[in-house]
Amino acid sequence: MLKIAAEGIAPRLAAACLIGGASSAQSSCQRVAPQAARATQKYLSQSQGLHKKLVIKDHYEFDQKVINSDNPVIVNFHAEWCDPCKILTPKMLELLENSNEIDLAVIDVETNLDLVETFEVKAVPAVLAFRNGVVVDKFIGLVDANSIETLIDKLKRKQQQKQ
Repeated sequence: MLKIAAEGIAPRLAAACLIGGASSAQSSCQRVAPQAARATQKYLSQSQGLHKKLVIKDHYEFDQKVINSDNPVIVNFHAEWCDPCKILTPKMLELLENSNEIDLAVIDVETNLDLVETFEVKAVPAVLAFRNGVVVDKFIGLVDANSIETLIDKLKRKQQQKQ
């Protein structure tokens, strides 16, 4: 939505500023330009965060975004009713915030029963780490930040060795 707003305002701003050149058009350009810049900057800063969290809706998306990913992907099986899940997902996003080499995929167990069965998820939260389409590590339940950081570091080290 921010992308549409940021992309949509720039052409209108340019057209208004170029057409006419009257003082009213110029003053409206001066008023709208900062808003356009803020909307564009907000979109660009949030687009990095959006890349980190992949919401998987079906098996096809899972194959495209996790199995075929060039980056390692941490897959978080969660449920809306799960209190530990509400703690774990934001913590993982926070820990992955400055990492461009690892993505986080979130899968709702209520709407993705086929993936739950495929990966034999028996409890939530369940976290699986994928590299090159293969599960390389996993844990079940709420764990401390150190355990999550250890998993992230392990995936980073292997990714750096690959390059």
